[in-house]
Amino acid sequence: MAPEMEVDGVLGDGRYRLARRLGAGGMASVWLAHDDRLDRPVAIKVISDTLAGEERYRERFDREARAAASLSHPNIVPVYDYGVHDGHPFLVMEYVPGGSLSDLLRSPTPAPLDVVELARQLLSALDCVHRAGLVHRDVKPANILLDASARARLTDFGIAQPEDATSLTQTGMIIGTLRYLAPEVVEGAPAAPAADLYAAGMVLRELTRQQPEPALASLVAALTAADPVDRPASAAAALQLLAQDAPTARQTGPTRVATIAAGTDRTLHQARPQAGERMAEGAGPPGLRRISPAAAAGTVIAIAIVVVLVIALGGGDGGSTAATKTTRTVAPAPAGAPLDEQLRALRRLVDEAAGP
Repeated sequence: MAPEMEVDGVLGDGRYRLARRLGAGGMASVWLAHDDRLDRPVAIKVISDTLAGEERYRERFDREARAAASLSHPNIVPVYDYGVHDGHPFLVMEYVPGGSLSDLLRSPTPAPLDVVELARQLLSALDCVHRAGLVHRDVKPANILLDASARARLTDFGIAQPEDATSLTQTGMIIGTLRYLAPEVVEGAPAAPAADLYAAGMVLRELTRQQPEPALASLVAALTAADPVDRPASAAAALQLLAQDAPTARQTGPTRVATIAAGTDRTLHQARPQAGERMAEGAGPPGLRRISPAAAAGTVIAIAIVVVLVIALGGGDGGSTAATKTTRTVAPAPAGAPLDEQLRALRRLVDEAAGP
């Protein structure tokens, strides 16, 4: 149940003015608010009325604040503030206006998404989390936000905890979203970094459910291995695997992106350069380089000359080492002649060389 607060309510001694509710879950609601002190929009997570009176949930909420505040990474939503209002703990975070990956999956007209780049960003965020000695334990599309530039931002550390911490949940209770839970966690084993990697693999599999491109296929298979021993040893190791499989061209040329839509075929597009960007002449992956007209002409002429020489010197039966040819009467085009004139002259040379 969501906390019963007026839309125009205030928190933090009047510093934060609530604007509208962005969403609600079983534990808390998230509101768009304005920070009057710093004059910026923020997202505020407020524990629900139902759970506000229970110590273990307040402790869990406090743990989320501490866990998220200890992390600093471009792909993790930062925490700005923490407080209590009328018995309701609240958490102030950066407002990410782009929605979540879950929203994208549900959209009938989803925007293109570079899934390989998203994989890199998600694994990079998990590497930061694990290096801090934490396990997220609830990696799923709803907890991966996308900002205006489609950059992934991991959030919701409500059930994150240190690797060696004793669970605050009741005995036998499994915390997390079943669809993304690693098999060992479902069977009762404590969550470890390998469980976060499994969940990340399940997210990527969902995004590329039709036909994962080769750059992701082996990574997804490794991350979702049933036995945690068969998964990458760490998020850093998974990043290395991705770097080995992903083509270098993704870093410099037009990006291949997947159009994501539940129940539809996956299609590939060529993404246009971002606003303000220009692709340098000659830049980009092999096969996509721009060639100047002069270079193209030189290439054509060189090929034609080779053809003439091959026909003139190696013609006749395959075993011949020399061939008797009549005197050539076709002259090459003069230097500096227009390209079409040079090509016509070369054509006449080729025809004469191929003649009897």
